Amino acid sequence: MPTKEEALAERTHKQEGIEVEKRIFYTLHGEGKSPQRGEGQTHRNSKAIALLFKMLLEKRILTEDQLDEILLEVTW
Repeated sequence: MPTKEEALAERTHKQEGIEVEKRIFYTLHGEGKSPQRGEGQTHRNSKAIALLFKMLLEKRILTEDQLDEILLEVTW
């Protein structure tokens, strides 16, 4: 079983010295060495967004009302 650092390097392009936005894009899009593991791009993107919103809520950067507004906006 790979260590956390090995997994980050292999699956999230951590050791490649690229800009953070490219690292995130390549990881979510499944480019290069990132394994697909049967998950679709939509699933990966949705999971990443959900985790980000959860973190923003927990840190009180985003309010529950703001989250509600965002979610309503994307359902139209």
